[in-house]
Parts: sequence; C-alpha cells; structure tokens
Amino acid sequence: MRLTHRVWQIANAVYLRITLNWVTLSFFVFSFLYCFAQGLLQSFLYNADNSWSALTSDIVAHAQINSTVFTQYTGRHGTYRLDLCNQVPLLSASGDPCVHFFTEGQSEPVTIPSRFLPSSDQRDATLPDLRISSQPRPDGSSDVVLSSTVNNMSITIDPVCSYTLLYPHAKLSQARREDQSLIAYQFWLFGLAVFALVFESIPHTLALVIARVTITGWSTYSLWRSTNIDDRLHHVIQNADTPCHLNLFSGYFDKRIKLQIADLVLHCTALFISIFLSWRLYLIYRTHTFSRVGPPKNVLRMYRYFLAVLVSIQLSLFILVTALALWVDQLLHGPIRKFSSRTPVYGATFILTAVMLIPWLTMGWFSVRREWRKLTWAFLGTSCFFIFTWMMMFCSPVYRFTFIDWPFFGCVTGTSFVSLIFSTVFMFICLRNYGEGLAQWLYVEDAFWEDEFEADLIPTQVTETPHTSKSLTLTLSLSHLDPFKDNVGAVA
Repeated sequence: MRLTHRVWQIANAVYLRITLNWVTLSFFVFSFLYCFAQGLLQSFLYNADNSWSALTSDIVAHAQINSTVFTQYTGRHGTYRLDLCNQVPLLSASGDPCVHFFTEGQSEPVTIPSRFLPSSDQRDATLPDLRISSQPRPDGSSDVVLSSTVNNMSITIDPVCSYTLLYPHAKLSQARREDQSLIAYQFWLFGLAVFALVFESIPHTLALVIARVTITGWSTYSLWRSTNIDDRLHHVIQNADTPCHLNLFSGYFDKRIKLQIADLVLHCTALFISIFLSWRLYLIYRTHTFSRVGPPKNVLRMYRYFLAVLVSIQLSLFILVTALALWVDQLLHGPIRKFSSRTPVYGATFILTAVMLIPWLTMGWFSVRREWRKLTWAFLGTSCFFIFTWMMMFCSPVYRFTFIDWPFFGCVTGTSFVSLIFSTVFMFICLRNYGEGLAQWLYVEDAFWEDEFEADLIPTQVTETPHTSKSLTLTLSLSHLDPFKDNVGAVA
C-alpha cells in the first residue's frame, strides 16, 4: 500500500506540474502531438524506403552480385558516372580500386569487368504482387526476371542493369537507417519536453529548442537531397541511353518527396510554436528562480556557464549514441564489413563508450552543480577520452569513407563532436570559477524551493464567495521524486 500510495503521489505531482498553467499544459500537449505526427510521418517514410530497399536487395541478390561490390557516383560538371569498387578507395595502396562502369551518353557498350563477376547462386523470392527469379548466363552472371503475380507481365533485368542498381540500393539502405534514427529522435524530444516540465528545467527547455532547430535544418537538406538523388537516377538508370532504361523509382520519389514536404512544413511550424512556448516557459522558470534569491552579477555569469554545460550534455547524450549505433550498423551490415580488418577494436571502442556515457552524464550533472573538483576533473578526463578516441577513428580509412559517403552519418557525427567540445570547454570555464558563490546560491535556492513545497500533497481547500467561483489552493512537493533536483529544480 505504501508503494501504491507513493506512486499515486508521484503521478499526481507530475500531473500538477504539467497543468500548472496554460503555458505548461500547451507545451505538453504540443510536444505530444508533435511527437505523434512526426513519428507517423517518419513511419510512412520508413515504409516507402523499406519497400523499395527490399526490391533492390532482391534484384541485387538474384543477380548474384558479390557482397563486396559497391558503386561510386560522380556527377560533377554535368558528367554522370558510376564506378564499380570492391575495396574502399581510401584503403588501396596500389591505386584506385574502382573501375569505370558507366558514363551517361557513352558510345561504347557497357560491360562488367571480370573481377566483379558473381561467384554464388541465389534462390527465387516472392514479394507482394511480384515474383523475382534469376536466369544464369554462361559467364556466371544472371538475368533477373520480375514477374507480376497480378497480370502475369514480366521484365527482364540484365546483369549490367543489376550492377547499376547497386547505387540506389545503397542509398535506400542508408535512408532506412536514417528513418529509424529520426523516429527515435522524436521520442527523445518528447522525453526532453516532459523532463523540462516535471523538473522545471531550463537546460532541457533550451536543449529542446536547439534540437528542433537542428532537425528542421536536416529536414530541409533531406528534401533537397531526395530531389537530387531522383535526378541522378534519371541520368544513370531511367534515361534511354542508360543500361537499364527502366522507370523503377518514379513512384517511390513521388511518394517520398510529398511526405518530406509535409515533414518540412510540420518541422517549421513546430519550430516557431516551440520557440514561443519555450520562451514563455523560460520566463516562468527564470522569474520563479530569481524572485526568491536574486544572485549577484558574478554568480549570474557563472549561472549562464552552468546552463551551457547542462544543455551541451543533454544534446551530446542522444546524438553520440546515434552516431555510435550508425557506425556499428555499417560495420555489421554495410559493404565495409568485408574490408574492415579492425572490427573487434571498433566494437570494443563502441562498448566502452556506451558503458561510460551514463556515468559521464551523472558526473557532469552533479560536479558542476556542487562544485566538486575531483568529480569535475573525472568528467573532463572522460570527455577528452571521448573526443580523442573518436577523433582517432578518422585515422581509419573505412571510417573516413563512411563519413564522406553518408551525409546523415557525417552530420550526426559532426554534431556529436561539437556538443562534446562545448560541454568540455564550458565545464572547464566553470571549474576555473569555482568558489565564486554559484554553489552557495543554488543551495539557498534549493532551500527556498523545498520550503515552498511540502513533503506530501496537502488536501485541497475549496472556498466560495458570492462574487467569485470556487478557488483551488494546492501545495505540492516534487522533492521526493527529483533524483536530479540538485541539478535542475527551478534553475535547471
């Protein structure tokens, strides 16, 4: 019963924090609806990417193309060209491991270099309304036959076309990973919003705004990139002088671009609403904080650095985890898995970083709040380890190739580095200014906070007068549910 009573108290406390006024309630409802709408849109995008990725995967598999073969695209100065590679270009010590395959408008017939010919057999497969089968050729390659199970029509894809489809196959595989990451991103944003409300956290509110600005920027770029890839595929797959001359992706891009336009409109609208509500929330929490104990100017300056540390840590956590997950996924499932000779080392680095993330977050949160120098040095040491370790990853040609070839991975990795560096720099600034009164001011502020909120919910008292409606007086405490109250409260 005591546990049930405590859970009920916590639930009531959270409810009252969320419904404190129209700003907090609007902030929560908006965050929930935004998470739901964005999650739904990203799910539709994932469904489209997954469907066409499954199609290209089966075509490539039935063409019996070696898993080590991939394409490199060049589209500079109006020249649309595909090269075939069986090694990461940055790894080869004996020259470029890629061989010219096709250039738009070339007069010579397109042929497959002998070292890229297949060496394995594949079985037939069936997709919804589509049956895929292979017809072996004497040279070891295979034609792929797409047969409709609805109207018995069929299309034969020759080996040259199948090799050309390696390029969209790679891009679709990357798009699926991006969709999965962005779906998780929406839940992370909603979690930040709830945390900001429940703990009256200014850092979480600021981190939420920065995160929305970042995702809006990526959504803008992603829409342009989809139109750009559509144009590329016209030049290397769809046009009459291409090896395929096959209109395979028009339905895909029509659907994806429409969804991305809706996604961008929603992001932009949500960004402006979020900025407005976050600003009102910031004013409420800031006024509540400084009205109790007005800090001197030097403490106010330190307080800004304190906020910068917590914001940077919040942003680093999810983005760094995402960057690590994308890198490990490429090592396990991407074409580079065949070329990486240090996969166990990369895996150990990933595990070590993942294990250290939560302690790193906790050290940063409590050390800057309470001005614990030893814990602060431990945080700085861990931060420097993260930065140094993942900067050393650029010594790996496989990592550099993935960073350059996959814009989403490059963007997430770059953002994680920036947030890590910011959190380290601002923490060092805070360390240099320990002892100037910030910890004492935050302690006094906490004392006022605990004095204002009792340990339990005080029963409500309802009064009525002839001239007013019912007035409701509540006193609420969240001190028993705030494990991080020392770092957030009304100040954080």
